[in-house]
Amino acid sequence: MPIRFSTLRQGVRLFPALFGVLVFTLVGAASLAALLHHMDLTQWWGYLQDSYLWRIIRFSLWQALLSSVLSLLIAVPVASCLSHREFRGKHLLLQLFAVSMVVPTIVAILGIVVVYGRSGWLTSSFGISVPLYGLLGILLAHVFFNMPLAVRLLIQGYGLIPSAQWRLASQLGFSRGTSFRLIEWPYLKKVLPGAFVLIFMLCFSSFSVVLSLGGGPKSSSLEVAIYQALRFEFDLDKASFLSLLQVAICTLVAILIYKVAPKNQQDVSLLKAQCYFVKDSVVARCFDITAMLLALLLVLPPFLAIFDPIFSSQFLPTLLASATQKAMWVSLSIALPAAALSVLLGGCFGVLARTAMGRGWWGLLPSKIEHLGNIILMVPGLVFATGLFLWLRSLGFGFQSSYWVVVWVNAVMALPFVLRVLMPVLYQQEKRYRNLYSSLGIYGWSRLLIEWPLIRKSVAQAIGYALLLSLGDMGVIALFGSQGLVSLPLYLFQLVGSYRLEEGACVAVILISLCLILFYLATRIIGGKPDVRD
Repeated sequence: MPIRFSTLRQGVRLFPALFGVLVFTLVGAASLAALLHHMDLTQWWGYLQDSYLWRIIRFSLWQALLSSVLSLLIAVPVASCLSHREFRGKHLLLQLFAVSMVVPTIVAILGIVVVYGRSGWLTSSFGISVPLYGLLGILLAHVFFNMPLAVRLLIQGYGLIPSAQWRLASQLGFSRGTSFRLIEWPYLKKVLPGAFVLIFMLCFSSFSVVLSLGGGPKSSSLEVAIYQALRFEFDLDKASFLSLLQVAICTLVAILIYKVAPKNQQDVSLLKAQCYFVKDSVVARCFDITAMLLALLLVLPPFLAIFDPIFSSQFLPTLLASATQKAMWVSLSIALPAAALSVLLGGCFGVLARTAMGRGWWGLLPSKIEHLGNIILMVPGLVFATGLFLWLRSLGFGFQSSYWVVVWVNAVMALPFVLRVLMPVLYQQEKRYRNLYSSLGIYGWSRLLIEWPLIRKSVAQAIGYALLLSLGDMGVIALFGSQGLVSLPLYLFQLVGSYRLEEGACVAVILISLCLILFYLATRIIGGKPDVRD
């Protein structure tokens, strides 16, 4: 018989986690209520009759669909290759994929422009002109960000395949094609729907990419329309309508995908799954080489282009400029507390979800708690920040609350990525050792100290992702930024907008270098020394 979940002692122990989730929920509800308070429902019918709105919706859906499909089509063979083959530089490539998922958007865009722009590397070296500003540029940027994310998610799916199946496939002499069809695909198709929904929502709500590479109103998205309604028109009613429309579309897509998706079960094996090598062939090797080259060509050149200005004479003066130093300090003062807050919230969600596992009807809660943490993907960050600002202003706080709005929104926007990293390892520890901890009376901080060596790498990765996402944010800071609140991404955008491209390229190098240093420090100091077996 499972221990009753609703005991008083259990409730006291869970109070910090409950408090964190409750604050998250109440702040989100208060932001939504502040926006609804400023809405005029009588104007909504007029918005629905606007042909420009429906053109934006069609383009948003089309580019998100294409971006998601392309990212997954490339990611599947790349993940299969990485799972089957060992080669020099594999660990470095996985680290590159990890960083490219959360590299600052404006920096990546600048690198893509250097490679594919009218006077970029591709044009100057091969004479190939790429129509970068429009749908093609948006797809290139979205695949750059989301293909590595899809690879990481699919590799997690490969980790669910029992070693016994690989051993049997090796003994039976399965080819790569046969093993993919009979062994890999049944597990991948459980991971693909979740990966598709995540990438689709990220692309559908894309702001910086569409704003920078859209090329005009013809290639605009709902997120850009919301920004224009808030920043230039300050039309809260229109912004609220567009936001609810975006939430409704994302929710409908998620429901449709999850309705037909097979249920994904978490592996509870104590041993790390081992992938036995199956029969190799020339066709399989050529296929793997083609997939890896395509992935490298999409990801590596923009990275190299970002670091090119480090050798210019303009780099050192830009680094030492007071405006750059001030923007760097603003970025750090936002990213560090936002990352800590995001991981703290992720821990609250994780503790509640894993405690409810396998406890009668409470067992339905873990998935609901995860969905609550991921719901921010369907809410535009710009609108969430605006609602929070209006709520704080109604309480008597003015523009002095802008900093805290930016910190909170950055923390909440990073929460889905934090949960994606933390939840599997927390579930795994709960399934392995729950009965042991319960019988020995180990709870709270005592349990954390025991589990820390087992979860520290995941915590470090979550902190690294949250840091990079907060450092690279330009959406919320673009809305609330002022002379005293200009981060490095916003400063870079201002330089590029005023055609100071050389200085902007140097600031991009500073920003990406800062991201890499902080990501390394987070994963090394908090995560400890890397395991030679990884």
